[in-house]
Amino acid sequence: MPFAVPGPVFYRRPEAVGTALDVVPALASWDKAGSPGQLRSAAFIEEVRSAVTEPAQAAPGTLALRLDIGLPDSVPLLALNDLDNYLFPLVPRLAKHLDRQFVSVWATKRHAATSSVAVGEARTVDDPGGTCSFEVRTTASATSIMYKQQIRDQITVARPLPDGGVDLQLAFVVGPGRAWANLWKATIDALGPILGRAPGATEWNVRDGRITDLGLHCTVDPTGGDDVLIALRARGTGIR
Repeated sequence: MPFAVPGPVFYRRPEAVGTALDVVPALASWDKAGSPGQLRSAAFIEEVRSAVTEPAQAAPGTLALRLDIGLPDSVPLLALNDLDNYLFPLVPRLAKHLDRQFVSVWATKRHAATSSVAVGEARTVDDPGGTCSFEVRTTASATSIMYKQQIRDQITVARPLPDGGVDLQLAFVVGPGRAWANLWKATIDALGPILGRAPGATEWNVRDGRITDLGLHCTVDPTGGDDVLIALRARGTGIR
């Protein structure tokens, strides 16, 4: 089915000075309720909710979020601590609390003493381009292997970016029935041709810990069905 909107839209990273977080950012946890991982995640989400509620309510138009993760110097920057796992389930929970949708969410990670969050009006920008630049279309459920296979098969000509940090932006066009946050992880898992894999790693175990700058954008096509259009833009950051 053709899309009724012109195509994927990219948004500017919010430039507002973020609010420092008193709680250590927590990765998504799929442990049972009441577990330490779930408690850390809940505390993190509540801290961010408290920090962004007032500026989000004051911001006109659609919203953009920026989360800057500070990691101790002793923690490897380019392994683990995947940025999408900080944004989910945080962003859907914030959207529900605010009763407003985010069309652009950003996360970065650096060696730093503090982490911060900022929210503001989403502002469009020109296509950022990248060393790797693809447009792919999927028709399958994001919970299926076929979803990942469809993305991978459309980027097989790519070669993994050189070792070091990666700046990745994904701009989605989805129908109104798609929960776009549910697409993030499955899409990134399919980017082995761009991110590479560790020796002996399985097909979908890609080196996504390399992503130090992540921008995720969404356009809703009111006439869209289950098809998803994704613009992929990736480049090295020079971080090692």
